[in-house]
Amino acid sequence: MSHSAHSEAAPPEKAYFDLHTQGCGYLSRIRWVNPRKGAGRQGKPFLACAINALHGDTTDPCYSYFDVRVTDDACLELVQSLQQDVEAGRKVFVAFKIGDIYPHSYTAEVKDKATGQVQQEARAIIKGRLFLVTHVKVDGETRYERPPQQVEQRNGTQG
Repeated sequence: MSHSAHSEAAPPEKAYFDLHTQGCGYLSRIRWVNPRKGAGRQGKPFLACAINALHGDTTDPCYSYFDVRVTDDACLELVQSLQQDVEAGRKVFVAFKIGDIYPHSYTAEVKDKATGQVQQEARAIIKGRLFLVTHVKVDGETRYERPPQQVEQRNGTQG
């Protein structure tokens, strides 16, 4: 194979398995995270937030807590624009898509109400990447609705 033929060949495309979760819930804890230095590398700061997602019976829903990194530029802009509403205690309800969820365990110090002693308690949350927000309501008022054709394109389907 000649050098010129080799340089014209495109590198093989990477293939991925997608794990997407979609739903709706309440947005909270919008913040910039600065990864700690360690192990010889430093990550770039990123926007993170939490979503308390609803599931189950609509008259008595259950909640699942997601702590997510915002990865899409348009999504990042939208989430940042909602930070003041979240900090003001308004109910910010979003329809979303999260990718690549995984469990994360940690320990927290908890004070026993009866004895006053501090103990370590194991906890777990679900982490992932927030890459799409399709609807936003703030205190019941629609603030954002993604056009349907953009949602279809982002889902990888033809519109």
